[in-house]
Amino acid sequence: MNWQLGARTGVVVGPSGVVLLEHPGARAARATVAIVQPTYFFALESLRGIAALIVVCFHARWTNPITTLEFVQNGPLMVDFFFVLSGFVIYHSYGDRLKSGSDVARFTWLRLGRLYPLHLACLLVFLAFEIGKWPLDQPAFITNNKFALVSNLLLIHALGVQKKLTFNYPSWSVSAEFYTYLLFALLRLLLPSRRSFVLVAIGVVAISAATLLAVGKFRLMDAAQDWGLIRCTGEFFLGILTYHAYSALRTRLPAWVASGLLSKTLPLVALIATIAFLSQPLFGTWSFAFPLFGAALILTVVLTSGSPIVDLLQARPFRWLGKVSYSIYMVHAAIGWLIAQALSAAFHFPRVLVDGDPALAMSPGGGLLILAVYICAVLLVSQATFRWIEEPFRAKAKEFATQRLAGLISAASSVRLPSRWSNVLHPAPRHVGAWPSQLERRGMTRRRNDWVARRP
Repeated sequence: MNWQLGARTGVVVGPSGVVLLEHPGARAARATVAIVQPTYFFALESLRGIAALIVVCFHARWTNPITTLEFVQNGPLMVDFFFVLSGFVIYHSYGDRLKSGSDVARFTWLRLGRLYPLHLACLLVFLAFEIGKWPLDQPAFITNNKFALVSNLLLIHALGVQKKLTFNYPSWSVSAEFYTYLLFALLRLLLPSRRSFVLVAIGVVAISAATLLAVGKFRLMDAAQDWGLIRCTGEFFLGILTYHAYSALRTRLPAWVASGLLSKTLPLVALIATIAFLSQPLFGTWSFAFPLFGAALILTVVLTSGSPIVDLLQARPFRWLGKVSYSIYMVHAAIGWLIAQALSAAFHFPRVLVDGDPALAMSPGGGLLILAVYICAVLLVSQATFRWIEEPFRAKAKEFATQRLAGLISAASSVRLPSRWSNVLHPAPRHVGAWPSQLERRGMTRRRNDWVARRP
């Protein structure tokens, strides 16, 4: 290995961004390792894209050999991985930037601009599906009724106001995550101390898990439109704790861990352990352990460099998959519904129940072929929605936050109140024991004279 040693600083820089910190007087390369902190975690984004594809396969509405795998049947837990990953990434981006009410307002606006446009577009598509049922003499607006439409528009459909998933059913996690963002921003504003915030985050994780168990949600995937906010909040703050663990460990790793064979195998071990865990039937409360597997996978990926798994995740196809992962997650339900309706109308496949959900009974080969078509269609539409909906509206939200929102907040803070209220709300500072000014003495004399004149 080609190490570079700074002559005065005592810093040894190795390949793949690994920096060996040599204490003055110590032997070279015998100290801890500081991993250079990137501004963007491409490998984590790729993992988000892969998790989104697993959810796509899980929601296939016809029988096929892939969807029936136990690993894919546990696909709803990928949403929990999204939540943990979001907590890690959001804290990395905003953890030290929420220092005022204007910062919280800007953060909330940017998050809304990131999530809501595509959510609204998919909601309108499902609204068109409901309207299209009328000419076909099919019952419309039964579950997807007016109240469900309003709750989806207000992004509150994961706050316990719905008994069933409605319209674009994967979007319940968007609702839960948005309000988790608000909770995070407010807590970070109120708790600027990192130590205090970490203690509160630990409490949030514990309280969230205890609440779900107390209300009878012994499987994480059972908490969606009813208790989805609690599920999201606990895992989001687990992601924040994962980021704090990363911040603490990235400057304290021994050199033999960060630059040796162990660093190349840790992500692979964590990935294999996660896949093995998901490949088992998760009875009882075993699903509550999965967020810990997700946190461990995230931690090993960001702490190691030069690993074959990390290098593979940073390849261009996987990075593109991660870039369009939100679109993949949001559009796949509509495309799956259209394909299932077309297959049912054209070939009259019988319907069977797969784990309680209706699915079209197809041959293994036919099911795999339709699954491939389904995935390709999802990827193509996702690229289109990313280009024409996600990117433009995200840019507009940033522009508004930079130019107009900042101006509105500045104007609101500069509003002048009438003098009588301004003096009450913002009194001029005075030193204790200072003599009153001449104007104040005149006012005191006038008020005393008025009081004497009014005496009977």
